[in-house]
Amino acid sequence: MGLYDPRLEHDACGIGFVADAGGRASRDIVDAALSALTRVSHRGAVAADNRSGDGAGLLLPIPGPFIAALAGEFRPRTVEEANLGVATVFLTGAAGEESRRALSRALIEAACGVEELDVTGWRSVPVDPGALGDVARRSAPQIEQAILVAPRKFSAPELEVRCFRARKRAELAVRSTASCYIASLSFSTVVYKAMCAAPQLAAFYSDLREP
Repeated sequence: MGLYDPRLEHDACGIGFVADAGGRASRDIVDAALSALTRVSHRGAVAADNRSGDGAGLLLPIPGPFIAALAGEFRPRTVEEANLGVATVFLTGAAGEESRRALSRALIEAACGVEELDVTGWRSVPVDPGALGDVARRSAPQIEQAILVAPRKFSAPELEVRCFRARKRAELAVRSTASCYIASLSFSTVVYKAMCAAPQLAAFYSDLREP
């Protein structure tokens, strides 16, 4: 009998990959990735409202100028001094539970601090709840990004190792005392995802429409 056994066959998520062979950053790559995402819509479940889905997302290289501008708002000289990273975090809790979300932020900052990764500020990621279906909108978290800075003495691979350890520490800390989900924490990539149908992702996140 060969290695393939049809009895073990399962459905799976659709995945697309878009790149520039020369390594050049371009808005066209993001547009192509969003277009590719809509072409694997059939690999995801969609609710009766035709907008709530079982999840769609994009993993992107961190857009340097965009994040540098955000970092500059928190600490003007940050762009010149350090490496820049991003943590995308889903914070849960009812509207009146800001103290719970504040605890999650504090625990994430502490975990990063152990690895010499400094959270220089938090931003509320601009979203359009109207792009989601009723089911997804009712359970949607508060989505925020922490802008990270680290000394230039760290190489890119070392930064990612430190990010991995910081994320594991943070996940362990928030497990019993707060409620949040860290979608990404990196100096290389950033994640945008939501419980939506694939074509709705760019409509939900205005960052994905940023030139």
